[in-house]
Amino acid sequence: MGAEGVSLRWRPPDDRTDPRALLAYLRACLRREAVHTHTIRPDRLGGDTCACLPGGFETLFTGAGDRIPLSPDAARVVRLAARHGQALRYGYPLVLLGEDDDPVALPLLTVDVQVVDDPDTPEIPRIRAIGPPDVNAALLRHLDTTDPDDLFELRTRLRAGAPDPIGRPAAVADLAVKVRTLLTRLEIERVDDIDPMSTRSTPRAFVDGAHNVAVLFRAGPGGHPDGEPEPGTVEAILADLDPTEHDGIDPTALGGTALEALLGPPERTVEPEEPRGRRARRSRVGEDTADAPVEAPVPLCATPLDQSQYEALCAALTERLTTVATPSGTGVHDLVDAVVRTAVGEGLRVLVCGRTEHDVREVVRRSEAGPAHPVVRVGGREHRVDEIGLIGRLLAERSGPPPVEEATPSSGAEPSHHWSRVLTAWADMDAMAAGGHELAHLAEERERGIKAGWDPDRLFSPERGGPEYWLPRAERAFAGGLGAFQHRGAIRRELGLETDPETLARLCAVARLESRWRAALDRRVRHDPLDALVARLDEAVEGHRRIGAERLGAAVESRLRRGRPALENRLETLNWHHGGGWPGMTGLIEVLPTWACRTDQVRALPPQAGLFDLVIVIGAERTRVAELLPALHRAERALVLGDPAYPGPASVLETDEERRALAFAGLAADRLDERGLRHGSGSALHAARRAAERTLWLNEHLGAPPLLAETASRHCYEGRVSVRTAPDPGGGPAFEWRDVVGVCEAAPGMSYINREEAYRVAVVVDEIDEHLPRGRVIAVVAPTRPQVALLRRLLGSRTFRHRVLVGGPELFDAPGRVDITVLSPLLTRGAPAIVERRIRRMGHLWSSVLTRTGQRLVVVGDRAHWEAGDGPLSALLAAPENDPGRACRALVDRLRAAGTRVVLQEAVEGWTADMVVRFGARRLLILLDREPDGRRLRRLMARGDALNRLTGDPVVVVPAWRCLADPERLVREILAAH
Repeated sequence: MGAEGVSLRWRPPDDRTDPRALLAYLRACLRREAVHTHTIRPDRLGGDTCACLPGGFETLFTGAGDRIPLSPDAARVVRLAARHGQALRYGYPLVLLGEDDDPVALPLLTVDVQVVDDPDTPEIPRIRAIGPPDVNAALLRHLDTTDPDDLFELRTRLRAGAPDPIGRPAAVADLAVKVRTLLTRLEIERVDDIDPMSTRSTPRAFVDGAHNVAVLFRAGPGGHPDGEPEPGTVEAILADLDPTEHDGIDPTALGGTALEALLGPPERTVEPEEPRGRRARRSRVGEDTADAPVEAPVPLCATPLDQSQYEALCAALTERLTTVATPSGTGVHDLVDAVVRTAVGEGLRVLVCGRTEHDVREVVRRSEAGPAHPVVRVGGREHRVDEIGLIGRLLAERSGPPPVEEATPSSGAEPSHHWSRVLTAWADMDAMAAGGHELAHLAEERERGIKAGWDPDRLFSPERGGPEYWLPRAERAFAGGLGAFQHRGAIRRELGLETDPETLARLCAVARLESRWRAALDRRVRHDPLDALVARLDEAVEGHRRIGAERLGAAVESRLRRGRPALENRLETLNWHHGGGWPGMTGLIEVLPTWACRTDQVRALPPQAGLFDLVIVIGAERTRVAELLPALHRAERALVLGDPAYPGPASVLETDEERRALAFAGLAADRLDERGLRHGSGSALHAARRAAERTLWLNEHLGAPPLLAETASRHCYEGRVSVRTAPDPGGGPAFEWRDVVGVCEAAPGMSYINREEAYRVAVVVDEIDEHLPRGRVIAVVAPTRPQVALLRRLLGSRTFRHRVLVGGPELFDAPGRVDITVLSPLLTRGAPAIVERRIRRMGHLWSSVLTRTGQRLVVVGDRAHWEAGDGPLSALLAAPENDPGRACRALVDRLRAAGTRVVLQEAVEGWTADMVVRFGARRLLILLDREPDGRRLRRLMARGDALNRLTGDPVVVVPAWRCLADPERLVREILAAH
């Protein structure tokens, strides 16, 4: 066959995602979503943004016609929409909300329209509907109705039964009835009677409620003729994602950035100029360190790091893209603060992007703890005033000559010395825990052998020889051959055993087990005592924190002294330059290396590839991929943090709209799904987890009661999270159930509701409010919006002694502590399968409720229904397993034989002791050490310290293996400690 007949049927997989196509696709999705969520202010009615149409007969939604003539005001809106590249939308009826706070003017129903010419009246332009009718997503979002299932169901019900879907695409069957039902469900009052046959030309008055008015408005992002778009707007993100923009992402220059790790190497790479920070660091060390081996960083932190946090810190400072799962309460802001301090100490530039203002404020607040290091907050125009104040303060504090002691910033050991002691203590405790875990397993195996008549202490005595002597002889005897006869004779003569194959095989197994046992014992006795290890670790941590604080303070001060000209230049620029752009900012980044903004405000920073050494993205589970790309483009490395229990940000795009964006960009949906880059079906965290080689976990929770947090760990986080929350002895039970059997019924307009359950919740909240100490916060949570709305109506008319919050899972997104959570889970016997599946798969609901409740969870619902199923509530209702294990039973038997009274798993001051031993009037608490690693072993020791402080009773930590291997001496030691 000739060369022209050869065909390549199997091609190697292409790991590269075409950056230009992806950027085009994401821009199309963002632009269209901005159309759906466009908000109108009441003062814009009748202006250039929104025009009220003349009163009379409503045409498009009733299906009476397919065209509407435009008034002069509406024609002006049409011209401006064309000039700015915006979409035209028609809406009815108009809803005014927020009369006193954050007012909006949004129609309930909307449809896309376009201008068409009428041959009969060419001088009067008309509009025609070009899409199906829709419920206004902007209005739903303003009313906190953001669940995708709710929006899908609303759209389905609205479009059901259209009288003429081909000729009248916007027609709604039973328009007046559906509008009234929706207004009732959304709790919107009717200012006018909703009568499509007789609409008004303007609202009767600017009061909250639905007005019988139709409007034409322009929606979506427009151009920015006045200069650079304001950071935090859709226009700013679109500008960053547009390769045709002068300051947009250049798809050919991704090499060396964190964005390359997310998207794969570009098809053609322009060799970028080496970032200034990297050149500066190389010039300081006097050599090219590009190919030098990467050393593990020495952290500089204001709070102690656990081992999972340190692992994440090391990865963030050494790997191109690091993804960390951060369940609620595992110290994500502590980790971020430690990473920032360590990076600043190493001379790196860091950008921290938070999803919310709370995330950014936490970064700034923690930076002010000793030693303080300045963080520049950027974003909106208001933050420029704060930046001026920060630079002015820094210059004023350093107006005089540098202090003499600056030349010798610190004395004593380096931070690396103290940190090596911390690592050594961690390793020793890990080795001790692993050895104890192995000994416990070997002790059980050894005990079974002894009961079967194979006592290793009798077989392998000092006179006869140890297992290492008899194992090779038994193996040779079992194998046969010329020397086997001699070894068999020795076994019969000295050990008194038969030499049949079965006995020889068992002897080999016993000898191997005993060799492992004695080697493990030898390793164990070479360790320092556990109390000494804990004290050594505490001393090393405190020494490292003190020396690290001195080093960081000296590094920050030296950098500010050297960079005074850059500070003065930026201050002068800010005082005189009031436009957009980034004048003087690049030089300032070398002096003030830590910057912070919301993730959607990255445009406030120069769009230069690799501008920062590291970008940290907080809250990536609820951040869009489109917002992640500009942040990763500005840094060489990225640390992406998020809670995997959350499903990702909801999208209001319809399936057909997203598919059109895919087709226009030439992308395959399954390919984007594999990479986690599809808009509306994932998150920035999801995409980063797909791109990174591994996902690290923060695995120590602090905040929620142990019962609740441990349940969340098992059902929401694959059992990866351990809990170190100290119980509240006076807080009462962590979990309660108030039984009520109601009916789960469809709510008018959307979703489902359980009225009996809601009425009982109101009674329960009254009871809790009456007996709860002052200053507590109560959260009332339900999984569906109609149930939340009903609860708000029932509770809104009452006066409470405490703060009572009502909402869905998003209620826990706000900062602040929730002490008591009252949950209305809605489901009951006979609930429709669709709502059953929907609620049970709401992982973010269960995660939020179980990990953000500080004191007690009270569930009001059908106990029998939830008890029969599976999931977190079923686990909380199930009787706890209480198998003490063989080691515990062996020790209990010996203690009782010694005349003591023993109670297993007794709660003491909120903690659970494995054994409570009473001897006369005295009491002793025993904790059993079965921990497999040093982290859990340290938590066990902390639990012992807490029990000792709270009770004043002696607390003994007992290795599980000694309960089986040496129970007699162990009992004597316990009673002596008593």
